Amino acid sequence: MTLADRRRRMRERSEHYLRLAAMEDLRRRYPEGTTAPFHERGGAFWRSVFVPVYRRLPWDVKQRAMRAARMTAVGWTPPPRRPGEPWTPPAVGAPPDGGDAPGS
Repeated sequence: MTLADRRRRMRERSEHYLRLAAMEDLRRRYPEGTTAPFHERGGAFWRSVFVPVYRRLPWDVKQRAMRAARMTAVGWTPPPRRPGEPWTPPAVGAPPDGGDAPGS
């Protein structure tokens, strides 16, 4: 197994258990709209250690860790917004790359 395969697998697992935790939060918040979940075997570390720690870390720490592990995309500039801020569409007539509008 290559290093890239390990990184991919770690990212897939972390996303999987974070998604399961988010769905469990929704189930607790809206019990009348959900059914009892299926609990897969294994994953005790991910559920009892990784998810709680990940949720408590500030975004800057998470971002630095992902960059240090080279688990992020390279060659592009992320949008200038912070987690929790809503996405807003670009201004009408503005090009998608943020450059000058056509004809200016």
